[in-house]
Amino acid sequence: MKVAYIVLGSPYEKNSWSGTDYYVKKALENLGCTLYCIYGYRKITLKALFLKIVAKLLRKNYQAVRSMAVSKGWGKFILSHLEPDTDAILSLSTIPVACLKTDIPIFVYVDGVYEYMLTQGFNRLMNRTKEAHAIEKMALDRSRKIFTPSMASAEVIKKAYGIPNEKIGVIPLGANIDEIPSESSVLENLRNKDMRICKVLFVGVDWNRKGTDIVLQTVKLLHENGFPVELHLVGLREIPVTLPSYVVNHGFINKMGEGMKRMVGLYKSSHFLFVPSLAEAFGLVFCEAGAYGLPSMSHRVGGIPTIIKDGINGQLFELGTKPETFAAYIKETFADKQAYERLCINSYMRFLDELNWGVSGKRLLEQMKGK
Repeated sequence: MKVAYIVLGSPYEKNSWSGTDYYVKKALENLGCTLYCIYGYRKITLKALFLKIVAKLLRKNYQAVRSMAVSKGWGKFILSHLEPDTDAILSLSTIPVACLKTDIPIFVYVDGVYEYMLTQGFNRLMNRTKEAHAIEKMALDRSRKIFTPSMASAEVIKKAYGIPNEKIGVIPLGANIDEIPSESSVLENLRNKDMRICKVLFVGVDWNRKGTDIVLQTVKLLHENGFPVELHLVGLREIPVTLPSYVVNHGFINKMGEGMKRMVGLYKSSHFLFVPSLAEAFGLVFCEAGAYGLPSMSHRVGGIPTIIKDGINGQLFELGTKPETFAAYIKETFADKQAYERLCINSYMRFLDELNWGVSGKRLLEQMKGK
């Protein structure tokens, strides 16, 4: 199958959409797809630059790419780069294909459309809502099928934009890692893991939306009650509070090169991934944690319930859960060695069954072929 592969960022960079642009391409190529990439279109206007500056001053976000003018430009750009005998177009954004006029079947794979993003904490967007919704509707109507990673996102696509069920496919994003750890390596790591101190890992860039305060309060309670605990923070560029001695701040870690090795080391040495997001489109970090047998904890919001299943690869809690409840779960689960080991093993098995690009890539290709 020959596919025109379209991304807003770069299909060759692991930092583009947390690596998803790169790993979707790699997954389909591993399945025998012939992909050629169409990317790099830019349209910058004085108006867009002005709105970017205004948004920054207002501490909001203006997405210059989310405009009808940019969508029209993308449509022409794609047409000028389409190769003969292309069987399908796969876009990892609705924006490039909203105004694309072609007889070649169009497929989109997105973690959330505009309306969904608004419901998941991205409420500082300063784009014209009517125009943004129009772009989404045009792209979704033109698509033969829309792929999205969660049931929550699928429901919004259906209800907000009137898209029928048969046009929507729920395919979880896979963990963005280069090599799938073997079961033997995960079991060996579990046997050798230091259980004298409980290491809690937090990974996130947005202090407020990712619930960093909740994590700090939870770990503080554990520490004050004499429970041996250590918190590791990853992703935060700025820390608005003074951190106590039992908290280690690793800052932002770039996944390219040595950065990924550092992340793997943290996944393997930690006992829980705790990211209590207040809103979340999907939650790729929970998939990656599972690859190393690391159980996850979070809130039951957005796309996270597609990934975390209670008692299998972690635990979900309702919004408003008190730090005392999180602390009790960590303490009780960590204390029951057999139960904790089962949770780790099941986390890895869930990753193997549902949350890797081998599985998701195969499902994506099959549905594009109409199977």
